[in-house]
Amino acid sequence: MGFDWLKQTTPAPAQQAGFGWLDNPATLEAPGTIEGPLLFRRKVRHRRTLAAIRQEKLEAFFTELPAPGESIHIVSNGSFDYWNFVPVCLRLLGKPATEFYGSTWTMSRPNALQLLQLLDDGKIQKATLFSGLYFKRRESAVYATVASGLIDRKQRFLCFENHSKIILLAAGDERIVIEGSANFTANPRVEQNTVTNDRDLYDFHRSWMEIQLARCQKRKTTKI
Repeated sequence: MGFDWLKQTTPAPAQQAGFGWLDNPATLEAPGTIEGPLLFRRKVRHRRTLAAIRQEKLEAFFTELPAPGESIHIVSNGSFDYWNFVPVCLRLLGKPATEFYGSTWTMSRPNALQLLQLLDDGKIQKATLFSGLYFKRRESAVYATVASGLIDRKQRFLCFENHSKIILLAAGDERIVIEGSANFTANPRVEQNTVTNDRDLYDFHRSWMEIQLARCQKRKTTKI
């Protein structure tokens, strides 16, 4: 149940030499973007701000998750990766994430490998990853690693004209949403992030991601 077409229409890597099967646009690649602009309006109940300009690691200052209904706004100086929020939040949650949704323009090999390891370790039970087409075209080896790794683990991956940066983690009653400006790569720049614990916001992002997956399942795509 749930997008088995990715597995069914994609030959297993062991059956073919190399990763040429990843070029199959009907399984991994979609043209265009989402159908239209989306808006979510949320009444702020509690907001905190953190400046990480002088901190060296995310763990040094991000020591607790936002309370339900709370958002934490962070400005960083590039001393940690946006992706680092995933293992740090998992540690703070103290339990496996029943589902993870991630969206990025591109991704580094260490972060791709950590995502696969988190799945293998049971710290993430279900994963869905979106990337931009840039990732496939410019970082083909890393693309092949994460795409084949996710599909082999019966997880979901899709690349399209995507530039959004979002992390969703569900664990128990917690619904963590992380919205930021950076990709899942090393970012030696000032970046902003917002960490929110809110079911409605979580469902907003989860909904459009599921709609995008369903759209790409139903339509035949052409190689771009």
